[in-house]
Amino acid sequence: MTLRSAPDDTIAAVCTPPGRSGVGVIRLSGADAHRLVEKLFQSSEDLADRYARHGVFMAANGAPVDDVVVTAFRAPRSYTGEDVAEISAHGNPVVLNGILGALIASGARQAGPGEFTLRAVANGKLDLAQAEAVRDFIAAQTETQARTAMQQMSGALAKRIRPKKDALIGIVAELEAGIDFAEDDVPIPDSAALGVRITSVAADLDGLKNTFRYGRILADGLALAIIGKPNTGKSSIFNALTSEGRAIVTDAPGTTRDVITETAVIAGVPLRFADTAGVRQTDDRVEAIGVDRTFEAVADSDLTLVVLDRSRPLDADDDSVLAHVRERAHLTVINKSDLPLAWAPTAFEGAVHVSALTGEGMGRLRGAIERYVTQTRSADADDFVITDRRQRNGLKDAVLKLKDAEQGLQAGVPHEMILLDLYAALSSLGELTGEVTTEDILDRIFSTFCIGK
Repeated sequence: MTLRSAPDDTIAAVCTPPGRSGVGVIRLSGADAHRLVEKLFQSSEDLADRYARHGVFMAANGAPVDDVVVTAFRAPRSYTGEDVAEISAHGNPVVLNGILGALIASGARQAGPGEFTLRAVANGKLDLAQAEAVRDFIAAQTETQARTAMQQMSGALAKRIRPKKDALIGIVAELEAGIDFAEDDVPIPDSAALGVRITSVAADLDGLKNTFRYGRILADGLALAIIGKPNTGKSSIFNALTSEGRAIVTDAPGTTRDVITETAVIAGVPLRFADTAGVRQTDDRVEAIGVDRTFEAVADSDLTLVVLDRSRPLDADDDSVLAHVRERAHLTVINKSDLPLAWAPTAFEGAVHVSALTGEGMGRLRGAIERYVTQTRSADADDFVITDRRQRNGLKDAVLKLKDAEQGLQAGVPHEMILLDLYAALSSLGELTGEVTTEDILDRIFSTFCIGK
């Protein structure tokens, strides 16, 4: 299915965040955008394309609402590809809602979430991957996230995929010609040679897909759980890493009875730290619930910091902690380096020794976490990464179809059947940028946008 066309009506919305500010902006898009503004806007100058005009915006009953600046954009040289007007007013919600209400009363319609960007996609101003990058750019919390979204807003994904699509289209054309003109002595393509070409395209797309491991962490943040038996210093490490005093620190075991979360940024990636209840055998029902939640936090984490106390002998509670993380990505942290060593740490190669009390080794711990983050970046696609699960799934589907085609060629399957797999792969690639898509995909994507964008 081809991307639906934008409707003919004119939409309007406040496109600045809720609350009070120096300036707020109302955006209109559609065939009547300029006519509706001119109806309610009094100025000594007419609206001109891409020029700001100062004047007074009037309510539908003729009462002045605010001094405003209006900038008009003529189609197709606008964000949406339609006639667009942006009204800059004082950022008082009463004023902004009054202007929006007057526009709606005059014939505009309240825009839905992401509807301006949806129209930009429908009118060919953006592809679907670029539209998703707009959303990610608005939501970015770090410079690295913003830089990645900016790269994708420039159409980087489409540029990466285009050569692969062209290669597949070339293979399809050769197969089609061999089938349709077999009686005219058009040579049938060699299956082994076609298989090599298909394998090459699949490998390139698979490498691009694999960048999602780092891209997901970059977009969503790294979930990091801190686990250990009571009084190993988990909460002190949590407070030091997050530069917050969220976790209560005392000498009494079992102080932390629930999962406490805080966010910090390391290597340009948001890290969602979770300080957990100390793991030990206990008859205290509340503390036992906290231990259960600790293991749930570990199960949901990307990386676990296992904290061991070097000043006390290892015991069954430490063994329980280590058993729960054995098959998971984890980093061993040996705390209390300011105290005498009660056991030999030789079994924990690569462990980071710290003192949460004095701060010794905390820089090394941050460095170890940063190395884990950066090592997840795939080298298959240079500095470009996939950050959206929908895009990852589209690449995954395309790769699977190409592998089916490759296996079919090896098994001597008729070329007509091979073409079905190749067309399915091309369709999956088309969905990435919106050349082929469905209504439910569009609704799912744009429902996550803010109104006004």
